[in-house]
Amino acid sequence: VMIDGAPKDGSNGGVDVAFGDPLVSSPDSSEINAFFTRDYNMAHSGQKHAGVQGGFLVLRPSLDVYKEFVAIIRKGDFRQKGGWGGKGFGPFYGSMTFQGIIPYFYDHLHPGTGVELNPCVYNNMAFNPRDKPTKNDIVSGHCRDGYNRPDKHDECEDCRSRPLEDVFTTHFTLCQKPWECLPQDGNRIQERLCRKFHGEWYRVREDLETNLWGRKSVQLTNKEEVVEARGGEYQVEHFRGYCEKRGGKNGYIKVEIPGKK
Repeated sequence: VMIDGAPKDGSNGGVDVAFGDPLVSSPDSSEINAFFTRDYNMAHSGQKHAGVQGGFLVLRPSLDVYKEFVAIIRKGDFRQKGGWGGKGFGPFYGSMTFQGIIPYFYDHLHPGTGVELNPCVYNNMAFNPRDKPTKNDIVSGHCRDGYNRPDKHDECEDCRSRPLEDVFTTHFTLCQKPWECLPQDGNRIQERLCRKFHGEWYRVREDLETNLWGRKSVQLTNKEEVVEARGGEYQVEHFRGYCEKRGGKNGYIKVEIPGKK
Protein backbone atom coordinates (compact mmCIF):
# COMPACT_ATOMS: atom_id res chain seq x y z
CA VAL A 1 0.00 0.00 0.00
CA MET A 2 1.30 3.46 -0.82
CA ILE A 3 0.56 6.86 0.71
CA ASP A 4 1.08 10.20 -0.93
CA GLY A 5 0.46 12.87 1.65
CA ALA A 6 -2.54 13.94 3.68
CA PRO A 7 -5.97 14.43 2.10
CA LYS A 8 -6.56 18.05 1.06
CA ASP A 9 -9.59 18.32 3.35
CA GLY A 10 -7.33 17.95 6.39
CA SER A 11 -8.72 14.59 7.45
CA ASN A 12 -6.53 11.62 8.22
CA GLY A 13 -7.93 9.46 5.43
CA GLY A 14 -9.19 6.87 7.90
CA VAL A 15 -5.76 5.84 9.18
CA ASP A 16 -5.83 5.46 12.96
CA VAL A 17 -2.35 5.28 14.39
CA ALA A 18 -0.87 4.16 17.66
CA PHE A 19 1.00 7.34 18.57
CA GLY A 20 -0.60 10.54 17.29
CA ASP A 21 -1.90 11.11 13.79
CA PRO A 22 0.86 12.02 11.31
CA LEU A 23 -1.44 12.28 8.31
CA VAL A 24 -3.20 15.34 9.69
CA SER A 25 -1.59 18.39 8.14
CA SER A 26 1.24 19.70 10.28
CA PRO A 27 4.71 21.18 9.79
CA ASP A 28 6.31 17.73 10.04
CA SER A 29 3.69 15.63 8.22
CA SER A 30 5.88 15.41 5.11
CA GLU A 31 8.47 13.55 7.18
CA ILE A 32 6.21 10.53 7.76
CA ASN A 33 7.02 8.06 5.01
CA ALA A 34 6.00 4.65 6.38
CA PHE A 35 3.45 2.89 8.58
CA PHE A 36 3.99 -0.61 9.92
CA THR A 37 3.31 -2.99 12.79
CA ARG A 38 5.92 -4.80 14.88
CA ASP A 39 6.33 -8.57 14.94
CA TYR A 40 6.06 -8.93 18.73
CA ASN A 41 4.82 -12.47 18.25
CA MET A 42 8.40 -13.44 17.32
CA ALA A 43 10.13 -11.25 19.92
CA HIS A 44 12.31 -12.70 22.69
CA SER A 45 13.83 -11.25 25.84
CA GLY A 46 17.37 -11.04 24.49
CA GLN A 47 16.32 -9.04 21.44
CA LYS A 48 17.39 -5.39 21.28
CA HIS A 49 14.84 -4.33 18.63
CA ALA A 50 11.56 -5.89 17.53
CA GLY A 51 11.21 -6.70 13.87
CA VAL A 52 8.55 -5.28 11.58
CA GLN A 53 5.72 -7.70 10.76
CA GLY A 54 6.06 -8.79 7.15
CA GLY A 55 2.35 -8.83 6.32
CA PHE A 56 1.68 -5.10 6.39
CA LEU A 57 3.50 -1.99 5.17
CA VAL A 58 2.30 1.42 3.95
CA LEU A 59 4.90 3.52 2.12
CA ARG A 60 5.18 6.93 0.51
CA PRO A 61 6.61 6.32 -3.00
CA SER A 62 10.19 7.58 -3.35
CA LEU A 63 12.84 6.68 -5.88
CA ASP A 64 15.53 8.02 -3.54
CA VAL A 65 14.37 5.71 -0.74
CA TYR A 66 14.32 2.78 -3.16
CA LYS A 67 17.90 3.51 -4.23
CA GLU A 68 19.00 3.74 -0.59
CA PHE A 69 17.46 0.36 0.16
CA VAL A 70 19.26 -1.11 -2.87
CA ALA A 71 22.57 0.35 -1.63
CA ILE A 72 22.05 -1.11 1.86
CA ILE A 73 21.32 -4.55 0.48
CA ARG A 74 24.27 -4.46 -1.92
CA LYS A 75 26.59 -3.45 0.88
CA GLY A 76 25.23 -6.35 2.91
CA ASP A 77 26.37 -5.18 6.36
CA PHE A 78 24.37 -7.75 8.28
CA ARG A 79 26.30 -9.16 11.22
CA GLN A 80 25.81 -12.52 12.88
CA LYS A 81 25.61 -11.05 16.39
CA GLY A 82 24.38 -7.54 15.62
CA GLY A 83 22.11 -7.65 12.60
CA TRP A 84 21.98 -4.72 10.18
CA GLY A 85 24.87 -2.31 10.73
CA GLY A 86 25.60 -4.13 14.01
CA LYS A 87 22.82 -2.07 15.65
CA GLY A 88 20.71 -4.93 17.00
CA PHE A 89 18.25 -5.23 14.12
CA GLY A 90 18.77 -8.98 14.13
CA PRO A 91 19.30 -11.79 14.31
CA PHE A 92 15.64 -12.73 14.62
CA TYR A 93 13.02 -14.28 12.37
CA GLY A 94 13.14 -12.55 8.98
CA SER A 95 15.82 -10.10 10.10
CA MET A 96 18.10 -10.60 7.09
CA THR A 97 15.27 -9.50 4.83
CA PHE A 98 12.09 -7.43 5.22
CA GLN A 99 11.48 -7.79 8.95
CA GLY A 100 14.93 -6.52 9.86
CA ILE A 101 15.85 -4.04 7.18
CA ILE A 102 12.63 -2.01 7.49
CA PRO A 103 13.12 -1.12 11.19
CA TYR A 104 16.85 -0.55 10.56
CA PHE A 105 15.92 2.00 7.90
CA TYR A 106 13.08 3.80 9.68
CA ASP A 107 14.20 3.45 13.32
CA HIS A 108 17.95 3.92 12.97
CA LEU A 109 18.88 5.54 9.66
CA HIS A 110 15.81 7.79 9.42
CA PRO A 111 14.25 7.99 12.88
CA GLY A 112 10.91 9.74 13.15
CA THR A 113 9.90 9.03 9.55
CA GLY A 114 8.06 5.77 10.27
CA VAL A 115 5.05 5.20 12.52
CA GLU A 116 4.18 2.03 14.39
CA LEU A 117 0.45 1.29 14.13
CA ASN A 118 -1.67 -0.52 16.67
CA PRO A 119 -1.45 -4.25 15.74
CA CYS A 120 -4.91 -4.86 17.18
CA VAL A 121 -6.40 -2.53 14.57
CA TYR A 122 -4.07 -3.06 11.62
CA ASN A 123 -2.61 -6.43 10.67
CA ASN A 124 -4.38 -8.19 13.55
CA MET A 125 -3.09 -11.77 13.71
CA ALA A 126 -4.98 -12.90 16.84
CA PHE A 127 -1.70 -13.70 18.58
CA ASN A 128 -1.00 -14.22 22.27
CA PRO A 129 0.59 -10.96 23.51
CA ARG A 130 2.45 -12.75 26.32
CA ASP A 131 5.22 -15.32 26.37
CA LYS A 132 3.34 -18.06 28.23
CA PRO A 133 0.21 -20.00 27.21
CA THR A 134 -3.32 -18.69 27.66
CA LYS A 135 -5.52 -21.14 29.56
CA ASN A 136 -9.29 -20.74 29.87
CA ASP A 137 -8.90 -17.24 28.42
CA ILE A 138 -6.54 -16.24 31.26
CA VAL A 139 -3.20 -14.85 30.05
CA SER A 140 0.13 -15.43 31.76
CA GLY A 141 3.76 -14.47 31.33
CA HIS A 142 5.40 -11.23 30.27
CA CYS A 143 4.30 -8.90 27.48
CA ARG A 144 6.24 -9.58 24.29
CA ASP A 145 6.17 -5.89 23.38
CA GLY A 146 7.68 -5.02 26.77
CA TYR A 147 11.08 -6.62 26.20
CA ASN A 148 13.75 -3.94 26.74
CA ARG A 149 10.98 -1.34 27.19
CA PRO A 150 10.56 -0.71 30.93
CA ASP A 151 8.05 2.07 30.16
CA LYS A 152 5.54 -0.64 29.23
CA HIS A 153 5.30 -1.87 32.86
CA ASP A 154 4.33 -5.26 31.48
CA GLU A 155 0.89 -4.12 30.40
CA CYS A 156 -0.25 -5.03 26.91
CA GLU A 157 -3.52 -5.26 25.04
CA ASP A 158 -4.72 -8.69 23.99
CA CYS A 159 -5.65 -8.21 20.33
CA ARG A 160 -7.71 -11.40 20.48
CA SER A 161 -10.28 -9.48 22.54
CA ARG A 162 -10.74 -6.70 19.98
CA PRO A 163 -14.27 -6.42 18.52
CA LEU A 164 -14.33 -7.29 14.83
CA GLU A 165 -15.69 -3.84 13.94
CA ASP A 166 -12.50 -2.23 15.36
CA VAL A 167 -10.21 -4.15 13.00
CA PHE A 168 -9.26 -2.59 9.66
CA THR A 169 -7.02 -5.38 8.34
CA THR A 170 -6.14 -8.89 9.41
CA HIS A 171 -3.28 -11.23 8.56
CA PHE A 172 -4.28 -14.86 8.02
CA THR A 173 -1.29 -16.63 9.53
CA LEU A 174 -2.04 -17.97 13.02
CA CYS A 175 -5.72 -18.20 12.08
CA GLN A 176 -4.74 -20.09 8.90
CA LYS A 177 -6.21 -19.34 5.49
CA PRO A 178 -10.00 -19.03 5.07
CA TRP A 179 -10.03 -21.34 2.03
CA GLU A 180 -8.84 -24.24 4.19
CA CYS A 181 -12.43 -24.46 5.49
CA LEU A 182 -11.42 -24.73 9.15
CA PRO A 183 -14.40 -24.10 11.45
CA GLN A 184 -12.38 -22.45 14.25
CA ASP A 185 -15.36 -23.16 16.49
CA GLY A 186 -13.58 -24.12 19.69
CA ASN A 187 -14.30 -22.04 22.77
CA ARG A 188 -10.87 -20.42 22.94
CA ILE A 189 -10.14 -16.72 22.75
CA GLN A 190 -8.03 -17.09 19.61
CA GLU A 191 -10.49 -19.33 17.79
CA ARG A 192 -13.43 -17.05 18.52
CA LEU A 193 -11.72 -14.12 16.76
CA CYS A 194 -10.33 -16.29 13.95
CA ARG A 195 -13.83 -17.56 13.22
CA LYS A 196 -15.06 -13.99 12.95
CA PHE A 197 -12.18 -13.12 10.60
CA HIS A 198 -12.92 -16.10 8.37
CA GLY A 199 -16.65 -15.38 8.46
CA GLU A 200 -15.98 -11.82 7.28
CA TRP A 201 -13.78 -13.11 4.46
CA TYR A 202 -16.61 -15.32 3.21
CA ARG A 203 -19.07 -12.44 3.56
CA VAL A 204 -16.84 -10.33 1.31
CA ARG A 205 -16.55 -13.18 -1.21
CA GLU A 206 -20.34 -13.54 -1.28
CA ASP A 207 -20.74 -9.77 -1.72
CA LEU A 208 -18.30 -9.82 -4.65
CA GLU A 209 -20.09 -12.65 -6.42
CA THR A 210 -23.67 -11.51 -5.87
CA ASN A 211 -23.48 -7.71 -5.97
CA LEU A 212 -20.66 -7.22 -8.47
CA TRP A 213 -20.89 -10.31 -10.65
CA GLY A 214 -24.67 -10.71 -10.42
CA ARG A 215 -24.80 -14.26 -9.13
CA LYS A 216 -27.81 -15.58 -7.26
CA SER A 217 -28.38 -14.43 -3.68
CA VAL A 218 -29.47 -17.08 -1.18
CA GLN A 219 -30.98 -17.30 2.28
CA LEU A 220 -28.25 -18.77 4.46
CA THR A 221 -30.84 -20.29 6.77
CA ASN A 222 -32.11 -22.39 3.85
CA LYS A 223 -29.40 -25.04 3.50
CA GLU A 224 -31.05 -26.72 0.51
CA GLU A 225 -31.12 -23.44 -1.40
CA VAL A 226 -27.48 -22.68 -0.54
CA VAL A 227 -26.24 -26.12 -1.60
CA GLU A 228 -28.19 -26.00 -4.86
CA ALA A 229 -26.80 -22.56 -5.76
CA ARG A 230 -23.20 -22.94 -4.56
CA GLY A 231 -22.48 -26.60 -3.87
CA GLY A 232 -21.08 -26.44 -0.35
CA GLU A 233 -23.00 -27.99 2.53
CA TYR A 234 -20.51 -27.57 5.37
CA GLN A 235 -21.62 -25.02 8.00
CA VAL A 236 -23.50 -23.05 5.37
CA GLU A 237 -24.36 -20.09 7.60
CA HIS A 238 -20.64 -19.56 8.24
CA PHE A 239 -18.99 -20.61 4.97
CA ARG A 240 -21.96 -19.43 2.87
CA GLY A 241 -21.98 -22.48 0.61
CA TYR A 242 -18.33 -22.28 -0.45
CA CYS A 243 -17.04 -25.26 1.60
CA GLU A 244 -18.02 -28.86 0.93
CA LYS A 245 -16.29 -30.35 3.96
CA ARG A 246 -14.09 -29.55 6.93
CA GLY A 247 -10.40 -28.77 6.50
CA GLY A 248 -8.07 -28.94 3.54
CA LYS A 249 -8.19 -27.12 0.22
CA ASN A 250 -10.02 -30.04 -1.39
CA GLY A 251 -13.16 -29.06 0.47
CA TYR A 252 -13.10 -25.47 -0.77
CA ILE A 253 -15.14 -24.36 -3.76
CA LYS A 254 -12.89 -22.00 -5.68
CA VAL A 255 -13.91 -18.60 -7.00
CA GLU A 256 -14.91 -18.74 -10.65
CA ILE A 257 -13.92 -15.47 -12.26
CA PRO A 258 -16.37 -14.39 -14.99
CA GLY A 259 -15.02 -14.97 -18.50
CA LYS A 260 -12.05 -16.99 -17.28
CA LYS A 261 -11.71 -20.78 -17.60
